[in-house]
Amino acid sequence: MAGWFVAMLVVTLYVIGLGLIVRWLLGISVGWMRTLLTGVIGFFVIVPATALAVGASGIIDEERMARGDMPVGYLLILLVCAIWVFALGAVFLAGLEFVWPSHKSVGIFRRVRSGRDLFRRSIRYAHILRVAMRHGLGPLIRGGAMRLDDLGPPLVRALNDAGVTFVKIGQVLSSRRDILPAPLANQLATLQTRAAAEDWSVVESVLIAELGKPLSSVFAHLDTTPLAAASIGQVHSGTLLAGDEVVVKVQRPHARAQVEADIDIALRLCRRIERRSEAARRIGLHRLMNDLASSLRTELDYRAEARNLALIEIAANRAPGIMTVPRLHPSLTTRRVLTMDRAPGRPLAAGDSFLDRLDAGRRHEIAENLVDSVLHQILVDGIFHADLHPGNIMIRDDGTLSLIDFGSVAILDREQRELLVAFLASMRAEDAHSATVAVRHLTMGSETRGDQQLLRDLGELFTVASVEQDTAVLTDRLLNLFRNHELAVPGNIAAAVRTLASLQEAVALLDDGSDYATLILARVNRISLRLLNPTHTPSAIAAQTLTVMQYLRRVPSNADALTEAQVARARSHDARERDRRVWRLRVLSSVGGSAIGVVLAVVGLAMMLHGGGLTLPPDVSAPSLIGAAFASLGLLVGVRSGISLHRLTTEVWRDEYRPT
Repeated sequence: MAGWFVAMLVVTLYVIGLGLIVRWLLGISVGWMRTLLTGVIGFFVIVPATALAVGASGIIDEERMARGDMPVGYLLILLVCAIWVFALGAVFLAGLEFVWPSHKSVGIFRRVRSGRDLFRRSIRYAHILRVAMRHGLGPLIRGGAMRLDDLGPPLVRALNDAGVTFVKIGQVLSSRRDILPAPLANQLATLQTRAAAEDWSVVESVLIAELGKPLSSVFAHLDTTPLAAASIGQVHSGTLLAGDEVVVKVQRPHARAQVEADIDIALRLCRRIERRSEAARRIGLHRLMNDLASSLRTELDYRAEARNLALIEIAANRAPGIMTVPRLHPSLTTRRVLTMDRAPGRPLAAGDSFLDRLDAGRRHEIAENLVDSVLHQILVDGIFHADLHPGNIMIRDDGTLSLIDFGSVAILDREQRELLVAFLASMRAEDAHSATVAVRHLTMGSETRGDQQLLRDLGELFTVASVEQDTAVLTDRLLNLFRNHELAVPGNIAAAVRTLASLQEAVALLDDGSDYATLILARVNRISLRLLNPTHTPSAIAAQTLTVMQYLRRVPSNADALTEAQVARARSHDARERDRRVWRLRVLSSVGGSAIGVVLAVVGLAMMLHGGGLTLPPDVSAPSLIGAAFASLGLLVGVRSGISLHRLTTEVWRDEYRPT
């Protein structure tokens, strides 16, 4: 019994030791499961296979070995066999790392799938580049300069040809007039998504898969002809079994895959242009594209639109009687399906015949109600519809209004709302000094250089605003001002400004005699007084006091952190240079090691095949023995270098395919 225990202990220690030595020889950190598995395979598979191979070769005389006669040749053969055991164990562990990767690695199957995706993306990428070149955007792709007047038309044509995702990107960019010049934004605003309706059988399969039940158990009727078809989805009208009239928004089956592929291409193009263009770096083209990508991904999940609808509904209930929103049906809403009540009435953009029947007083009243509702959303609640064109505003027979399409909803925090009110109040009072302070805080600007010029430009804008009736013109001038002063406007602030500007079109349809700017600014005073409600003052003072106390308590640590940050910034350039040198050294070391391994293996195999020469007792060919040792060492060095290259390419892979 003791003998069995000793034997098992020896085997266990040998297995563990073999696994640890192989792991050490490869220079990688893997888990205990892989280490033990390598030791088990080495002991029960590689060692017996090596012994069988040596025995079958006839090099060793088994009878002589049994008598204990061990010439120097036999000892060297056993040493070479041990090296081969470790080398083959390293091959097994390396293969395991390729096929079944650890958490720090990327396996061969995942790389194959990524390579397939890379091939598909490369074809699409080449197509997009050909489209850009065909429409005259070659200088922009190569990092050259193009005149602004020459850029708009070819860019619009290229985006139209590139497909629906790029059209949507252009449409979103057209609203960012704080970043793009007005002429280019106006050109992009002409982009129109052209989408054919999806076949009903495809739509039906998506509905059944998402709802998890037959359509007959949910709908009394569902129109197979869509009310509207867009690039990502389409809308069908229907009636629930309970009798509610609803609209059902259904996402196209392959919309997500297409959008994700095109987003990846757009990000790569923006990164390429930004590397070669100072203007692109100045506006942060890649960062802007990242923001647009996040917006598009959100649009792909209809549950986000459902949350937007719920937020707008809560905000609308705080100001009853002004504007309503459709009721959501949560049990019939999923990632790819959105169900809500059908808003009664007609879109304001198509309501000319109805509006003509209303008297001027009623139309003016409806226009005022619309302005009150939107200002309440933006400046009081801070949750507002950010795509407020007349097509998304429904008007009923009684003159009440409701909103549809909640794919774009923005949120302003309390400080942003107060600053926006302060800016609008400053505009009405032509107080450029107060407006400058508000703009600096709204745009997250902390530098004071250039404030005098900003003050003068704002003063000039306010003077023009006192006589200019077109709010869209004023908005363009304001956003141009922000861009010229390189003020970073947050996306939600830009959305608020854009919403106030687009609201003018709806007001003009309702009452073309209204002075829109006066309607807006006249309500700002009432809202500012509401925000200064004295009942909020004690709690605000208490909050500010607690904040100041916490700030003072952290002054020493903040000072240390600031000092460390300054030192870190001073060293960042050296650190980047050092990282680049280390990276180059690692690549050269891995490639050089692989080359050395190949040379050793080739030389070893040649010596083994040639044979002859000096012999060691008892008649063992020294060149063959040395060749076998060289071949095993070459295999070990090559595998170690291959693992190193695998880890390097894993780092590149993770950087290349990281989630965008």
